[in-house]
Amino acid sequence: MNLNASAALSTLCIGESSVVRSSADFSWNGFIMERQLAAANMRINDHADHNMLALVSSPVMRGEHQTKSGTTLVRKTAGQVTVIPKGPVPEMRLVSEAELVYCSFDEQFIERIAEDIKNLRSDQLVFRSGLRDKSMHLLMQTLVAEFEDGNPTGRIYAETVAEALALRFLHLGAIVPIEVPARVSALPGNKLARVKDFVESSLDQDLTLESLAREAGYSRAHFLRMFRESTGTTPHQYVMQRRIAHAEKMLSENQLGVAEIAVACGFSSQAHLTLTFKKQTGVAPAEYRRTR
Repeated sequence: MNLNASAALSTLCIGESSVVRSSADFSWNGFIMERQLAAANMRINDHADHNMLALVSSPVMRGEHQTKSGTTLVRKTAGQVTVIPKGPVPEMRLVSEAELVYCSFDEQFIERIAEDIKNLRSDQLVFRSGLRDKSMHLLMQTLVAEFEDGNPTGRIYAETVAEALALRFLHLGAIVPIEVPARVSALPGNKLARVKDFVESSLDQDLTLESLAREAGYSRAHFLRMFRESTGTTPHQYVMQRRIAHAEKMLSENQLGVAEIAVACGFSSQAHLTLTFKKQTGVAPAEYRRTR
């Protein structure tokens, strides 16, 4: 289920604000990312319709909470993350302009991941404001970079990062510390072979984590961990390795242009192929062809 393009902000924010950019056009499944520019006096409503994360992008964000004892000033700086579970949240009014990035998850996306965590219910999460969490910040920045660049790496990469991000969201929002099983079983050999065959036959497609998990017969969260246990790599890393191997073969065996090979191997552009190829092999595609 894909979230509506304005789902992250439409019911949460009241007042002058604008969505600078949205990931709605990328067809990401189960989550959406938005960059928002909020004016002073914009109000954060007291109820969130989705499980969300908010990352402060501007150097400083200032706001105020109205409490029974008076007004409490709020100051957050770039890199701080707020965990916003679905349901009641503290109301806040901005007193300065601010730039924020929101990542909003649909309910099914979170529920699938929460099912694998013992004694955790997604409706028992708590609001946590202004966190400094290295793992969360790194994941958010990774997804933001992919988002800002127009998702050149493809949906499978964004979805893999989002799975890790949602798991961290649950860790930080849980009322008590949670534990995820340290080890999972590997994919059965026949299912791993089926997934690999599917990848080989679909390298020119925009593969998704969902499509690979469906081929194996598991949920995305289960498949992601089982595939890593089986291969030592994430599905995205494996797909990229196979695309580069296919590109190497095509560069050696035919005279198609690099741009045509990029399309045939599932890269978003010649530039994306060149960057990834050089990172994995140490040489650019044209140079690789000259040496063969």
